[in-house]
Amino acid sequence: MKRGERVTGKLTALMLAVILCFGLCLTGCGGGTSAKTKDDDPLAGNYIPVVGEMMGMALTGDDLKGFGFELQSGGKAVMTVNGETHDVKWTSDDTTITITVDGEEITGERGEDCFAVKDMLGLGMDFTFAKEGTPAADPAQYLPESEKFMLQDWQSVSVTDILGDPADEIAPDALKMSFRGDHTMDAVIEGKEFKNLKWSNLKDYGSVDSEDIKLTWNVEDEGLKADYVKDGEYYTFFCPKDPSENKVTAEIKKESESETESVTEEASEAKTGETKESGDAKSETTVKKVSSEAKAVLGEHGKAAASIYTDYWDRDWFGWYVIESCHGDYEDLEDSIHDVCGSIFVESDNAGRIVLWDDQGSAKSLICEVEVSFGPGTTSAGCMKSEKGYFLLDGENVQHADWIVDPGASDVSDYDHMIEVNCRYEDEHGSFRYYIYLRPWGMDWEDVRTSNVDFLPVSYDYWYTDVKDGPMPESIGKETDIG
Repeated sequence: MKRGERVTGKLTALMLAVILCFGLCLTGCGGGTSAKTKDDDPLAGNYIPVVGEMMGMALTGDDLKGFGFELQSGGKAVMTVNGETHDVKWTSDDTTITITVDGEEITGERGEDCFAVKDMLGLGMDFTFAKEGTPAADPAQYLPESEKFMLQDWQSVSVTDILGDPADEIAPDALKMSFRGDHTMDAVIEGKEFKNLKWSNLKDYGSVDSEDIKLTWNVEDEGLKADYVKDGEYYTFFCPKDPSENKVTAEIKKESESETESVTEEASEAKTGETKESGDAKSETTVKKVSSEAKAVLGEHGKAAASIYTDYWDRDWFGWYVIESCHGDYEDLEDSIHDVCGSIFVESDNAGRIVLWDDQGSAKSLICEVEVSFGPGTTSAGCMKSEKGYFLLDGENVQHADWIVDPGASDVSDYDHMIEVNCRYEDEHGSFRYYIYLRPWGMDWEDVRTSNVDFLPVSYDYWYTDVKDGPMPESIGKETDIG
């Protein structure tokens, strides 16, 4: 049996069996005889587990079926495990929901129509529960970044045999896959359709749990390498992250990169890179910096005061970005680091925009302007998602969901009010990955210094600490005021 196949089902069955045994020991538990839910408590409703995380795996959909809580008015609740119902109690405050099961407390951090429980009943599994019928019940938004990467339509552009040679007997575009957040997917291989297959990922390895199709894959920055077994023969398909960019085979891609080794005049405009090691050291790169005439309008926050996302997002921000994993014409950008200022504007209930400028520009010379949307996330802060815009380069190079910024589900979640943008960019000249780290303007970073001094912005000590208590200036490291 392939790695990952049936594992999620076995883990879930074991977990639910333990919870069920625990529930059956409850004193005074019944079979769903509790009163009807009333409408006078906004938290009341049926909460289902939309995602569970255990041993590096995310479980959704049918893997969590038959488990949940019905929160009722007056502190009453019903817990359901494998179809068995038990009366329990619940309380809440501004940040948490606590469910009491025979003296044991299950405490979850509240979000919009959801709550997240860490280490459920000491079983080693984290759960997120969401109210049925609300946007929060979409499991896709809670998946790890490695699995969010999967949620799109994939089209193969090349296929090789077990020796790595082109496989003439199968067309390069013979594989299509569509992944959904509930861990179901559809696939088409050589014209044959497979519907509602179960899929799972264990870190960078994934597979389909089906007797009808033998399909596994490895997740890479560039896309997926999918292994397919046909009549006892092994084939490997390559599916690029963005199939619209006419990448036909790995060999053609290499030839294209070789042909563009010499930098064209348009792509060779210098951009200064600053690294932690060199401080103000300068290096030429091949990025063509954005030539937008857009300007940031500082201080215009609070336009959507009624939005639930205003308090966390609608403000000025300060931080830094780094460029890594550079290939092709962008290799000189490797480890380039710049401090950055900017603003996030919440302009309606669930939409807005973000603007940024770095230490080489100003609020009158932006490096980033992206339209964004806001929705439920793993915490009450919600989640910010990109819609369209640009970062660093000319053209609309940031698309829908390229950025999924959830403060409760990132590498910097342990830091208060810090967000991370993690995105890979690729064009005909090469590729790179960038990370943007931001905190509200005026907030100190001393907790970051204590934990990891390398995460401090370069200008933090010599500039930011002197100006952070005033309004955000139009440029970094200069004595300028808003004007």
